[in-house]
Amino acid sequence: MHAQPVDPSVLAHCVAIVVSQNKEDGEALMRLAERLRFGAVIAHSLKLKPEPFNHRLVFFLVHFDFANTARMQLLRDLRHFPSVSLAYAPVVMFLRDASAAQIRAGIEMGFDDVINVPGEGPDIAHRLASQIGREHLYVETRTYLGPDRHRMDRFGPGPAQRQAEEPHARLFIMRTVEEGVHIVRREDVHKAH
Repeated sequence: MHAQPVDPSVLAHCVAIVVSQNKEDGEALMRLAERLRFGAVIAHSLKLKPEPFNHRLVFFLVHFDFANTARMQLLRDLRHFPSVSLAYAPVVMFLRDASAAQIRAGIEMGFDDVINVPGEGPDIAHRLASQIGREHLYVETRTYLGPDRHRMDRFGPGPAQRQAEEPHARLFIMRTVEEGVHIVRREDVHKAH
């Protein structure tokens, strides 16, 4: 996979859309996004359209106050958005003092990353910037579209525990500030591997 060095200053060329259940939590996450130096920070709206953005890359920053059913619905809605720039935008969940199991559950749900807060600003900016300038594997099945949920297996002990059980597509996506989001290639997999 192609990769550029991670440069957190690239966030200045991106917009952060903050998703939360209430205004106070949303404002706190918006302040964090501003400290991370996003080019623009706005609150999520159900009338979301890609046209008003002056930035080619959009991040969705999700506050931990969402229930699991609301998180799944948000992911489903975003991943089926008609605009490629929004359907394949990084969706990052922020959890407070989460356990490894809670972080893994967020990855399994389909978030691009799950970040524990409070945390160090430079570390958070670096993790967010790692979503830009490198290929990311997304998987499309009849019931799921999102980042490869098996990516965490390679960090556990021993070989990967899971195998793909149904036909699916592997989509390699690239996000850059110059070109926005595009699908580099698609591979259809017709049987378990």
